[in-house]
Amino acid sequence: MFDEKISIIVPFKPDNGYRDKNWSWIKKRYEILMPKAEICMGFSNDVCFSKAKAINSAAKLATRDIFVIADADIIIDINDLKKSIEELRNFAWIIPYRTINYLTDEQTTQLQKKDFNTTMNNINFTGCLSYTAGYIGGINIIPRKYFEYVGGFNESFKGWGCEDDAFQSSVDTLCGPHNRLENTIWHMYHPKGSKENYKKNYALFYKSYGNSKVIVNIGFLTKILTYTE
Repeated sequence: MFDEKISIIVPFKPDNGYRDKNWSWIKKRYEILMPKAEICMGFSNDVCFSKAKAINSAAKLATRDIFVIADADIIIDINDLKKSIEELRNFAWIIPYRTINYLTDEQTTQLQKKDFNTTMNNINFTGCLSYTAGYIGGINIIPRKYFEYVGGFNESFKGWGCEDDAFQSSVDTLCGPHNRLENTIWHMYHPKGSKENYKKNYALFYKSYGNSKVIVNIGFLTKILTYTE
């Protein structure tokens, strides 16, 4: 089966509410539709939650050759995921979507009542926000060897924001370009989290954008800090 070599890398921040409920449904969906995949959850105990640190923590638990790095509130059709993984034959890594639909609270509740193997064709998306743009995060697919080569995610980014963009720059520069596929993913509703550190993250990312020398240094510094602990 296609899922035997896959580790699903999930950064997670429990909230005893929406996020926990969303992840409970998505986790069961993975377990049913990708029974041989390995699910690795990562956490951050920092006062300001670090998505980068949570991803790296999950990656340290992984034992498979292909990483599906997925937020705990993101849904992708399994057939689209399978086709995306096949694209690794031709590209260094994959961003498996072009469009993201943000489900409303009501749509998310209705989805959670459906069977875990439901397809997104069975959901009424009237009223949800839909974006087609160059988003990076949400879900990425990358061989383990490339994730480790760039040192994972740069933990200098605190909170949420720009860690995905920095990761893209590092992998594209050091390992080869990504391919973006024309699929749709779905974001389950939860109240918005804090982005109090976003401006600092953006400033950090801007320093390295387009500067391969800085990107290389950031990547290997992250590698040393992450994989020699």
